[in-house]
Amino acid sequence: MNLTPQETERLEYLLGKSKFSSLTRKEESELRYLITKEQPSARDSSIEELIKLGLVLVGLYFLAKTISEK
Repeated sequence: MNLTPQETERLEYLLGKSKFSSLTRKEESELRYLITKEQPSARDSSIEELIKLGLVLVGLYFLAKTISEK
């Protein structure tokens, strides 16, 4: 997995914020950067698709962390 723990936390924050309010253009760009760092093929995806993919990525990171702790 390509994201650092800090980037993963930032991704979680941006995804959470996107559910309650609109992201600024800067935040959308940051979200796009973080997701395409992990999944380069998502470069041209809409913001809605990026949010869905981001949620999946965060879930995978959470599972990987949980498994590695056991």
